[in-house]
Amino acid sequence: MTAPEPRALPGPVSAIRLTYTCEQSWWDTGEDEPEIWHVAADLYDLEGDTSVEHVGGFEFYRADPYATRDLFGVLDGYDGDVGVIAESILDPSTGHFRDDLDEYAEPFGSGMLLLNSAQLTRPWRGFGVGAVLAGKAIARLGAGARGAACYPSPLDRTGLKDDAAHDRAVSALQRTWSRLGFRPYRDHGVYVLNLGTTALSEALPPLTERIEALPQPDREEWEAGLAREASCP
Repeated sequence: MTAPEPRALPGPVSAIRLTYTCEQSWWDTGEDEPEIWHVAADLYDLEGDTSVEHVGGFEFYRADPYATRDLFGVLDGYDGDVGVIAESILDPSTGHFRDDLDEYAEPFGSGMLLLNSAQLTRPWRGFGVGAVLAGKAIARLGAGARGAACYPSPLDRTGLKDDAAHDRAVSALQRTWSRLGFRPYRDHGVYVLNLGTTALSEALPPLTERIEALPQPDREEWEAGLAREASCP
C-alpha cells in the first residue's frame, strides 16, 4: 500500500513576506509600556508589489523590567497568553525575572521576547509553515534578548469538542515549538527558547527545507495567473 501524496500548499512559500509593525501609543514614553510588535505574513505578487492573500499573523512583546516600570503589573493586565507568561517568568515581589530563568535563557542581558499570539488562516494550517514563520520573526525581533517565551495553547477552539481534544491540540503545539528549540519552563505550560545559543539557527534550515519540498504552485505560473485575473474585466 503506497503512502498518500502530501497535501499541496495553497500558494508558493517563496511569495510569503513578513511585515513588522511596532505599536506605540501617543502617551507612551517608553517606560510604561513594553514594545508590542505585530508581524503579518502575506503572499505578495512581486511584479505588482501587492499583497494578494493573508497567510497569518503573530504578536510579540519585548519585555524588559529595566525599561518598563511595573512590568509584571503591565503584562498581567493584558489579555491573551502574555499574562500567563508574565506570571511564570516574572517574580511578582520584585518585578524582575525569576532566578531560575537563567537555566533556560541567556543569563546576560535584560529583555525577553514574548509570543502572545500566533495564528494562520485555515488553508495554511497543518504544514509547519507557522513554526518556520514564527522562527524567522523571533530571529529578527529577538536580537539582543535573553530568550523567547510562549504559552502553547490553541487560539481557535473550533472543532475542539472536549477536554481531550484540547489536550491533544496543546500537545501538538508543544511539539511544534520544541522543534524550534523551546523547552518547558516550570510547570505552568510556558516554553522558553535560549537566544544565546545556536538552537534556533540550527532548527530553522531543516524545517524550512521540509516546507519548500512540499507540493506547491510554481511561482512563475502562480504570478502569471494573478496577472490574467487582474486583466479580466
